[in-house]
Amino acid sequence: MSLRVGVVGLGHLGRFHAENYARLAREKQAGFELAALCDVADDAEKLAQGLKVPFFRDYRELEGRVDAVSVVVPTTMHRDVGVFFLRRGVHCLIEKPIATTVAQAEELCREAEKAAVTLQVGQVERFNAVVRAAAPHFGRPRFIEATRISPYPFRSTDVGVTLDLMIHDIDLIVALAGEEPAEIRAAGTPVFSPSEDVANARLEFPSGCIANVTASRVSLKKERKLRIFQDDGYFSLDLLGNEGVFIEKSEALKKGEIDPSRLNLAALGVAALTFQMDKLIRRVVLKGDKTPSLQVEQADFLACIRDKRRPLVDGPAGLRALRVAERVMGCMKKV
Repeated sequence: MSLRVGVVGLGHLGRFHAENYARLAREKQAGFELAALCDVADDAEKLAQGLKVPFFRDYRELEGRVDAVSVVVPTTMHRDVGVFFLRRGVHCLIEKPIATTVAQAEELCREAEKAAVTLQVGQVERFNAVVRAAAPHFGRPRFIEATRISPYPFRSTDVGVTLDLMIHDIDLIVALAGEEPAEIRAAGTPVFSPSEDVANARLEFPSGCIANVTASRVSLKKERKLRIFQDDGYFSLDLLGNEGVFIEKSEALKKGEIDPSRLNLAALGVAALTFQMDKLIRRVVLKGDKTPSLQVEQADFLACIRDKRRPLVDGPAGLRALRVAERVMGCMKKV
C-alpha cells in the first residue's frame, strides 16, 4: 500500500507543501500519494479541487486517512496538531520553529520517540542548494556572520522575528559549531508587531567560535547572507541567490612553503593581488542546483520514512535550535 500523505495548513507556505507533494508524486517519488488537504479557510478548498485531493476543515478528520503529514499551521498550534498525529503513529514534518516553547518541543520529541515515527522539522536552509554545495568544505568555524532581512510579511506575526526568521540561522550556526553557545547577548525592538521585528544576537561558543546574527522583517529589501571564517578558509554564501564562494589557503601556504610576511613583491616584480590569487589562495565557486529547497526537504522527509533513517533536521535538532532561540529572546535587551 502506498504512503498516504496530507498537509494541514494551506496558507502561504502550506500551499507550496501541497503543490510540491503533488509534483513529487507525479514526477519523482514512487510509493506515495497526496491523500488529504486541510485548512479552516474557505478559499483553501479551491487548491484541493485543483489538485484533485480530498479536502477537510478539521485536522482531526484526517485520522485514519494519512500515514504522514506536513504540519504548516501557525506556530502556536504546532504542539496540539503535532501531538495529535504523533500519538496516532503518523510521521510528521513540522514547519519551523518546532514549537513556541522548549517544553512543547520536548513533548513532541517524546511522542515521536514513543510512537517510533519520523519527526522532521522544517529548517529548510539545511537543504539550501548553496549550503549543500559548501558542505564538503566545512571545517571548524571561528567566526560566523549571518544577515537575514526582508520587508514586512503580514503573516507569521504570531511570533517575533527571532522565531520567524533568525531561527533559520541559529539552526545553521549551531549545526556548524557542533555545540550550543555558552554565552548569548541580544538586542531587539518591535516596529509593526507586538514582538520584536528587528533583532541582533552575539553567540559565543565553548570552542571559541563567535557568531553575529541579524534578522529584520521591516527592511526594504530581501537578503540572506552567511559568511563563515574557519582555520584554512572563508565562505561567502548568498542563500537567496543560491550562489557563493569558498576561498581557502593554497597547499603551498598550508604546508609553510610560502611565508607572505617575508616576501618582497616589488623585488619580484609581481602585483600583490595577482600573487595572492595565483599563489596564496584557491577559489572555489559554489553554485547550487535549481531544485527549490522546500522540495528537497519534502523529498528527504519521504525518503527518511521509506528508508527508516533519521532526518537531517530531526526533532532533537529542532529542539536545540528553539532552545538557543529561547535563550536569545530571554536575554534580549529592548532598544
